[in-house]
Amino acid sequence: MTADPGEARAAAERTARAVMTGNLAQVMADLAPEAMAQLMQLASGAQGLSPAQLPGIDGFELEEQAAEEGEARFLVRFRSSAGTVAVATRWRPMLGQWKVVEIGLAGFEAPGQPGPAAGG
Repeated sequence: MTADPGEARAAAERTARAVMTGNLAQVMADLAPEAMAQLMQLASGAQGLSPAQLPGIDGFELEEQAAEEGEARFLVRFRSSAGTVAVATRWRPMLGQWKVVEIGLAGFEAPGQPGPAAGG
């Protein structure tokens, strides 16, 4: 499989939409095993700041980041009434589809806050 950036962006948008709508099956399908472990750590240690813990996510923004050859990186900002959580993801093609291979909390903005409170 060639590492088509357009396909990676489509996969990242699909996964972000799945997080927003609570489609856990799709989220899990898009995670490589190592990212699954990171997501579990993120959910347990994010002090209520992980996307899964946000009340009513009402939208997201996807920003492409610089990446090495054969991979893609995206910063996803999930918006809710509780604030905005930024999640950094790294993607690689695996078995014919793009999968998240690395995920981590990149920041949090409270409602009305001008910039990231943590991370960056």
